[in-house]
Amino acid sequence: MERLQAARAEAIAPLAQIQDERADLLRRLAALDEPYGKAYADAEVAGWSPQELTEIGIDEPVRRPKGRPRTRKAVAKRSTDAAPVATIPAQETAVDVPLVDAGGQAG
Repeated sequence: MERLQAARAEAIAPLAQIQDERADLLRRLAALDEPYGKAYADAEVAGWSPQELTEIGIDEPVRRPKGRPRTRKAVAKRSTDAAPVATIPAQETAVDVPLVDAGGQAG
C-alpha cells in the first residue's frame, strides 16, 4: 500500500509544478488583455481595419477596452435642469356606444 501511495505522490509532483507555471502564465496573459485591447483600438482609430490587422498577424483582442465604442456618434444627453412634465389625471367618463348589427343598423 505504501508503494502505491509513493507512486501516486511521485506522479503528481510534475503535474503540480506545471499547474503552477500555467497559472502564472494565465495571470500574466490576463494582465496584458487591457493594454492589448487599447493598443488595438488605437490602431483602428489610426486607420487600420480589423481585416488588415488580421492579415499582418494581429489577432482581435478577446476583451475590448472599457467604455463606449469610438465608432458610434455621441448621443446628446438630456438636461437634468429641465422642468418636470406635468401629468393630467384621466377623467372617468362613461360613453354609450350604440350596438350595430351586421347590416349597419343601430340596435
